[in-house]
Parts: sequence; C-alpha cells; structure tokens
Amino acid sequence: MKSQTKSFRDSIILAGLIISLTSASLLFAGEKTADAYRELPVSEQDVLMQRITGTLQSVKSLKADFAQERHLSLFLDVLSARGRLYFVMPDRLRWELSEPYASVLVFNGGNVAKFVREDGKLVKMKPGMEDMLQEVLQQITSIMRGNFKKLRDVYDISLFQGKDYRLSMRPLSAGLSKIIKSLDLSIDPGSSHVTTITIREPQGDYIEIKFSGEEENRTLDNRLFDLNSPLPPGETTGNKNK
Repeated sequence: MKSQTKSFRDSIILAGLIISLTSASLLFAGEKTADAYRELPVSEQDVLMQRITGTLQSVKSLKADFAQERHLSLFLDVLSARGRLYFVMPDRLRWELSEPYASVLVFNGGNVAKFVREDGKLVKMKPGMEDMLQEVLQQITSIMRGNFKKLRDVYDISLFQGKDYRLSMRPLSAGLSKIIKSLDLSIDPGSSHVTTITIREPQGDYIEIKFSGEEENRTLDNRLFDLNSPLPPGETTGNKNK
C-alpha cells in the first residue's frame, strides 16, 4: 500500500510539473490579487500567443536544473525536491529527481517508463496511472511545441497582463478539474520565455517549480531517453548524439 500511495503521489505531481519544460527560472508564489493582472482583449491575446508560439518552436532541445516546492494548507513545512530535466523535440522528455530520492521518468514516442535508484542502479518500475501520464505528457509536448490550438480542446486558456504576462489554463473536463484547478505560467514580456509555473489544486494547495541553468538547442545523448536502460543521473553528459 505504501508503494501504491507513493506512486499515486508521484503521478499527480508529474502530471503537472513537466508542463513548464520550456525555459527560464521562476518565482510565482501564492495567488495574485484580482487587480494585479488584467485580462487582455482577444485581439491582443492572439498576437501574444503567436509570439509565444514562435519562441517555443525555436527551442529544439532543453536541459535545465529545477527546484520544486509543494505547499500544503494543512502543514507549515514545504515539501521540496530537486533534479534536472531534458527535452528534445518533438516528444522526448526526461524528468530526473535527485532529492529527496533518486528517480527518472522518461517519455519517448508516446511511451512512459519510470526508474528508481536501488543499490546504485536504476531499476524499472511500474509508473502507475500510466494512461493518465501518457495523456498529460502528450499535452505537455503540445505546449512545448506551441500547439495551443490543440490545448484549447482540453483547457480554457486566458492571458493576463501585470508586471509580466500570465497564461492561465483551467481544465475543461470534470475529471481533470478534480485534480488541477489551474496551471499558471508567468511569461517574460521581453523574451516571451515561460519564467514560472504554478500548479494549483482545488483545495488550495499548489506546486511551484523553479528552473535554473537552462541550456537550449544543444545536442543531447539519445541514451537519456532510453525506455529500458537510460543513463543514470550523474552520467548524463548531454553532449552526444548516439
């Protein structure tokens, strides 16, 4: 039962966390007040979305470190995690956790594989809720390709302007709405890079992910995305194409 609970928790977190695999570091803590941001007119939203799409489509590969915080309303302590992500267009993605424990999630060609480190080696595990993960990861790659037209079938998407831009995505389906209230991305006005991701849950809890050390458009080792025997964390040079 303990392993099943852990798998469910990981799946829920992973369902949202990788959605920010575009670029930049972030800070978007807590809810913004209603008067801090104004919703842009549709015509302005269309222009901005085209610009964002162009920026996302220029990123053919991405490597970045991340720090993730989970804020729970019932606890004062913040649950923290650290790791690294890799992405290669159109649909190869690796989310590798180094703290508080070591694990690797690989998405490649529509398939998902999960590994945990045991006795210094990566051991393949059942990912848990695999169908949901595949669907969400498909949505994530749509975001990373800038395919917002497809995403509008799944989310109500709005753009707001304040000190930066905020793209708010609210699930249309009742099922997904029970898990995620909204995905809020903060976008830098100058670069059009996503600088913040906050995954809000219906009960008020939220997950915040901060990225640093981004490297775009470098050649990444194909072994990073192997669904059976990926490179272990720490051996991911990310500078080969084999």
